[in-house]
Amino acid sequence: MDIPADDLYPRGPQHVPAGLSRPNSRYRHQARVAVGTLILFFLAYFGLAWWFVQTTIRSFQTVSAGSADNEMSLLFAGMTCGLLSVFMLKGLFFFCRGAESSNMEVTAETQPALFAFLLRLADEVGAPRPHRVFLSSDVNAAVFYDISLLNLLVPSRKNLVIGLPLVNVLTLSELKAVLAHEFGHFAQRSMAVGSWVYIAQQVAMALVARRDWLDKFLNFISRIDLRVAWIGWGLRLVVWSVRSLLDSLLSLVVLAQRALSRQMEFQADLVAVALTGSDELIHALHKLRAADEAWDQTLRFLAGQLRRGQLAKDLFGVHTLISSRLGQIKDDAWWGNIP
Repeated sequence: MDIPADDLYPRGPQHVPAGLSRPNSRYRHQARVAVGTLILFFLAYFGLAWWFVQTTIRSFQTVSAGSADNEMSLLFAGMTCGLLSVFMLKGLFFFCRGAESSNMEVTAETQPALFAFLLRLADEVGAPRPHRVFLSSDVNAAVFYDISLLNLLVPSRKNLVIGLPLVNVLTLSELKAVLAHEFGHFAQRSMAVGSWVYIAQQVAMALVARRDWLDKFLNFISRIDLRVAWIGWGLRLVVWSVRSLLDSLLSLVVLAQRALSRQMEFQADLVAVALTGSDELIHALHKLRAADEAWDQTLRFLAGQLRRGQLAKDLFGVHTLISSRLGQIKDDAWWGNIP
């Protein structure tokens, strides 16, 4: 029998202080700091890349015009800057998919009750509706999105992942609180800052951490005859200097983003409190540790069953029983339960 959507959607508190979930001054300050460090990083990055490209073009133009006495030096400088231009620009072309292959996508056609719940909650929060919804085997709920350089200008569409073991231990009100927290992130304009930081990290990693054909080429030059090896040594020193500069700037970006992320979590908590009251999110967090430990034991039990050629008919029923048993072993009546 179908349950009416109104019966599945818990009511929120009646009297909520005005502006409870509005970003405070500390949140706005951390957002400005994070954006400032990002601007500094990208100005340095694109400034260096542009200088290398311009120097390459000017060097070859001068050599082509035949108006310089030191044509060999200019040709060498042009080739060097051209190589460094490729080194800088190659880090800009990447695409990172946020979804995990183990997650299972659900749709409004296959899960109408779930989507009615989610869409109503998103509208109540005032957040964009999730682009796609996935179920996972983690004791967690989270927002994720695909990232590319284009997302510096165009916001990435947000996806929602819901962990079934988490749903298994929560009441509908607690589930609403957890999902309201995630939709609080959907509504945050500063989520864009997080994606920009991630883009900056990917760009910097392409230069700082990854070693590819350019490094192999410079290592090869550095190992041949001394009359040529010094060219490789010089280029490796320049590449190391560029990497060190960007790595230092990225460290500032990451520190600023971590401070902002903390404020974003606090603000998303206030969104959940505004929609469900102050108890439900606390209750969900209280259950989280017990659910996580019980789920690990459940997966071990499942692995043992599979080795014996057996299969549990109700994995989530096993999860509930193991959680209760762990409470008995720990002699804690409130382990995974709410007083």
